[in-house]
Amino acid sequence: MSLTTEPSSTTRPVAGPIILALLATVDLGYMWTAELRGMPLLPPAFVRSLLLGATSVVLAVRARSDRGFTAVINVVVGENLGFLAAGLALGYPWAEYLRPGTVIIVGLQFALVFPEIWRRQEAGRPIVAPARLAWFILAYALAFATYALVKPGGIWDIDYMF
Repeated sequence: MSLTTEPSSTTRPVAGPIILALLATVDLGYMWTAELRGMPLLPPAFVRSLLLGATSVVLAVRARSDRGFTAVINVVVGENLGFLAAGLALGYPWAEYLRPGTVIIVGLQFALVFPEIWRRQEAGRPIVAPARLAWFILAYALAFATYALVKPGGIWDIDYMF
């Protein structure tokens, strides 16, 4: 008998791409989510949901080949800050109108960092980037909860007819 070792096969990530696909599903389901919550259907928000859904699909494919976590970080940070800024600029209900699935999206974003931390720990790689993203998502969740409780008037006074 030979005591040769078989080459170790590295497993491709599964959890990250699945969570990114779920994020894409929530983004692409904008019309359904808005109708379910009784919110107005806004064409700019629909276009935004299509673009972010398509971006999440591309990121899921890239994550499947163990690439693209930097792009995931950029999209998550940009998306969250953009919606918070829009909500603060336009007033209380607008952040919810523009992204009616915020609670689901933030939960999935938070769930996205744990498989990446796990994979990096097992590979002996630094976990700084996903850990910082997790703290950012927690801070965003707190900021959005404060926004929803305080219900600010906004910088621009937009009267909506809904």
